[in-house]
Amino acid sequence: MKSETYPLAMPADLLGEMRHAARRTHLSMADAMRQSMRLGLPRLIEQLSDNPLKPFTAEECRLAYRTPNPEFDELEHHCASLPKRQARE
Repeated sequence: MKSETYPLAMPADLLGEMRHAARRTHLSMADAMRQSMRLGLPRLIEQLSDNPLKPFTAEECRLAYRTPNPEFDELEHHCASLPKRQARE
């Protein structure tokens, strides 16, 4: 089996947990990481792919956009008043 190596940046607390898990399971760090990915992959897919964001319904749009936001409105008007850049030819 051919494998590829990918560098993996990991926060210090997670690295400590991985080292602890490797010691407890008597696996090398690399094997512990591979097994962690293998065992956690179904849960990752379950939690993140089956819940796509859905577009607002008409009622949700009315509720979301009818509430004024003075800070955003001021920024929007400021941005709209800025000069437009001319396209380069």
